[in-house]
Amino acid sequence: MMFFKHNLFGRRLFAATVLLVALAGSAMADETLHRLSENGATLGILYTNGLVDDLQFTVVLDGDVPEATHVWALIGGSQFRQRTHEGQWIEWNGRNEELLDNSFPVVNDRIVFKVIDEDIGEDNRGISIAIGYRLGGVMKYGLFGLLPEGGEP
Repeated sequence: MMFFKHNLFGRRLFAATVLLVALAGSAMADETLHRLSENGATLGILYTNGLVDDLQFTVVLDGDVPEATHVWALIGGSQFRQRTHEGQWIEWNGRNEELLDNSFPVVNDRIVFKVIDEDIGEDNRGISIAIGYRLGGVMKYGLFGLLPEGGEP
């Protein structure tokens, strides 16, 4: 079963990032506790021209028992990537049933999603990052934007 259709997902992820820019302003991932939803939660935005220092999100599960955890991205509005369990970013076709399980552990009804800790380069064209977990036939997820300094992808 697909949770999102390939093209629809890409458009929704890109549109959500644009909306995040308009509504949220600049935000850093920190020790804030987040809750994911079936409709996508807003996780914030980071403006950068390079180094992303240990971007991670702590998610409260509210009793949910995830079957799998995922991290994926849309780069520059057209390139899909997903994070492997080892933390590498690889190409992905945009189909949720082909997302790799990152196997983040659940500790005290929380998951810490480790996303990225590296230099993404000065050619940042805008990256929409999604984190999520699968629960039965449902994907709960949240969206975060990595945008170039100056705010223009």
